Amino acid sequence: MMKGILPLVVFLGLTASGVALATPRLPFEFTHGDSKSMKLSLVRISLGDPKKSDLNQPGSSVDNHPSGTNFFQYDWIDGNLGTLEFMHGKHSFLIDNALSAMGTDANGVPDGIYQWSVNFGVSPERVDTHKSALARIESLFSDLRRKGWVRYIGINHPRLSGRQAWNYIKLNPVYSLDPNYMPTMDEWKATIRKMPHWVFYADGVYLDVSLLESNAEDFIDKSTYLLTITFKNEYSFYGIGYFPGNSEKIANWKKLLPAELQKYHADRLKTEAVLKEQGYAIDTTYQDPPIKALQGSPSNPQ
Repeated sequence: MMKGILPLVVFLGLTASGVALATPRLPFEFTHGDSKSMKLSLVRISLGDPKKSDLNQPGSSVDNHPSGTNFFQYDWIDGNLGTLEFMHGKHSFLIDNALSAMGTDANGVPDGIYQWSVNFGVSPERVDTHKSALARIESLFSDLRRKGWVRYIGINHPRLSGRQAWNYIKLNPVYSLDPNYMPTMDEWKATIRKMPHWVFYADGVYLDVSLLESNAEDFIDKSTYLLTITFKNEYSFYGIGYFPGNSEKIANWKKLLPAELQKYHADRLKTEAVLKEQGYAIDTTYQDPPIKALQGSPSNPQ
């Protein structure tokens, strides 16, 4: 029934590895020139039924893989960067300077498109100042907060906020940062090479903002930035996320997840106890998001 899931997980794993192991030159190009000359076309995407996304516009393509996994892709070329709108009710928002986007669904998965990944730039230019990149992040996060997106902390990770959360990635590079904290320029420059990321959620959808920076051409006070937003529904975030590569467990993720969450939560408490002894402040006001697929389940730990 879950035909196509394992190839997808392998594909995504290879993609992530490719980013992590890539050479300093980023795998995209911007075109120099007046941003007013860039023709921006609005493309609407959403999770769920593919018919709700604009899948027939110029630059779009569909790859129906023999495994049963389907990839819906957009590529903006020749300097014509795109504008995307992610549709999610009152949580919808725009992404400009889009370079590419890819959605994924699979035969046997009733949820339709369960993931979108969107690559975009700080501006239409090829390189940007660090100040501009930080301002773009700050603007994006401000917009997300206005639209009702809330910070997410992994259930096995400590509930840290502000500068302490920022500094914690020195100990745990995959820790999701606090989007309410804007670092100093020195903090920003010291951390951008670590591929920082921030995670949000809103009404059953999870959003991961990640950043890749490179200065292969030794620009002065400038760098090439690639921003990526990945949207996932609960099936993708919890089912594939907690049981990667195991199609049987992915198929039964709703039954298996509560026990996993309890183990992960125990890990969080152990880590927090150690950090408290080191002087960290634990944000006890943070609440894990409700998992809609588990609501009403007698085994739901929430």
